[in-house]
Amino acid sequence: MKGAAHVRIAGDGARALPVDIRSEPPFAIRRSGGRILLVSSAAAPVGGDDLALEIDVESGAHADIGTVAATMVWPSPVRSLSVMTTTIRVGPGARVLWRPHPMVSVAGSDHVATTTVRLAADATAVIVEEVALGRHGEPSGHLELRLRVERAGRPLVHHVERFGPGVPGAGSVVSIGASRHVVQAVLVGVAAGEPRSAVEPDRAAAWLPVADDAVAVLAAGPDRPSVLELLAALAPELDLAT
Repeated sequence: MKGAAHVRIAGDGARALPVDIRSEPPFAIRRSGGRILLVSSAAAPVGGDDLALEIDVESGAHADIGTVAATMVWPSPVRSLSVMTTTIRVGPGARVLWRPHPMVSVAGSDHVATTTVRLAADATAVIVEEVALGRHGEPSGHLELRLRVERAGRPLVHHVERFGPGVPGAGSVVSIGASRHVVQAVLVGVAAGEPRSAVEPDRAAAWLPVADDAVAVLAAGPDRPSVLELLAALAPELDLAT
């Protein structure tokens, strides 16, 4: 399946609204309260799928964007790669919160997820991506995550990780060890301060400043509740409870 969606958001601050929505299966887009939510109208991504999402947040608008449920990454009968490309453009004085539910890498799947966020010089953002490596009692599929955040055309963060059975280094202590839940995030428009970390026997998280007002956050642990609990203490700026 090949599918695409585009959302344009305009308006003043939190009163901003989607002013242009174009989508085709498996995408559907809905408003819920003050949030804009992606709804899957079909099982996707499945091996062989090529999906693209574009979001434009215009000058001065504030957009809180997520999904209604976890995204299941499914294998195809004959193993083939699925691709999901998300591009978010944020205009002058605008703000975006990108907080989808976790992506679940199902055993046998092979997926590349690329998220690119392009910020104007004074735009701000909270970008959060979560991954569950396999369903309960199952191994994960093969997954490559690519996250790039640019400001005024210059990169703040470019982070790539690969997970899955047989992926070199994926289960090592320099990656995620035996962890099953991973969070990567970038915050722009915060007081970055000094680096900080929390390391426990089965979970760890780090706050990594990349500029005076921008930070990358990485965390991994056995399950979502334990990772979110650790992040709530280390990085309350993420506010993942909402």
